[in-house]
Amino acid sequence: MTAVMRERRPSQTASSVALIRALADQGLTDVPGFEDPVVHRLLSPGWSAALTLLARRIRRMDAAKRARVLARLSAVPLRVRAIDVELERAVERGCRQVVSLGAGLDTRAFRMKALSAAHFFEIDHPATQAFKRGKAAALTPVVERLTYVAVDFERDALSTRLRSSGHRPDEPTAWVWEGVVMYLSDEALRATLRALAEASAPGSVLLVNYMEPDDRRRLAFLRHLVTRLWSEPLVGLRRREVMRAEVERAGLRASSDTGAADWARQLGAPFDPENPAANLRLLVAERPGAG
Repeated sequence: MTAVMRERRPSQTASSVALIRALADQGLTDVPGFEDPVVHRLLSPGWSAALTLLARRIRRMDAAKRARVLARLSAVPLRVRAIDVELERAVERGCRQVVSLGAGLDTRAFRMKALSAAHFFEIDHPATQAFKRGKAAALTPVVERLTYVAVDFERDALSTRLRSSGHRPDEPTAWVWEGVVMYLSDEALRATLRALAEASAPGSVLLVNYMEPDDRRRLAFLRHLVTRLWSEPLVGLRRREVMRAEVERAGLRASSDTGAADWARQLGAPFDPENPAANLRLLVAERPGAG
């Protein structure tokens, strides 16, 4: 489910994304309204040291260089804010269960007050989750209830583990699938979509972040960098029509599909179309009612 993981610690991707969120929370972002006040507390000592060093270095840059660096980092806070907005809408429409798939270092259960009446489930690999729980032990959730669900996806059935952890398939659920799909094969994607569709009551909402392929050098560079540094190949790049078809084949109905440029426009943030992350997308889908 999650990207490649080292034993008893989050993936390098999860840690680097958390680092960027922590920088943004310190004001080192061009995305208005971004806040993630607890994410720095989930970083390992090594990543915490990197945060301090990088924040100091960015602040010492001249204005033009700092703007270029923040523009390159903007995809992460943009994506987080876009998902937060859609998640709040799903909760307002009646989803009282929230499931974060491949949660990694997700902090929504600790910072989103709009979820105060929700039962929040974090699903991840046992080793990764053990690290997260150790770091989060001193934090106070803002949700009504927080349940950690450790799933070994090579052995465990997602729906079975969810049900045994208190998830109710007869109640609407908001599914958050962020930063995972681009690392999944078609087979893994379809299996997970089937499982969550089966566990979704009418009115449930899926928020799935994915990445489109791009023949230009910007994405080739990004793919090379991710694979070389972290051994986490981007094997699951999919075009919009393909992603929509996969979601709807599972029994869900796509309602919107937006990209990083859309999120920037909606949030009032600058955005360079040549940004390597310009191919990030967010598809929102719903479980249709019985009628």
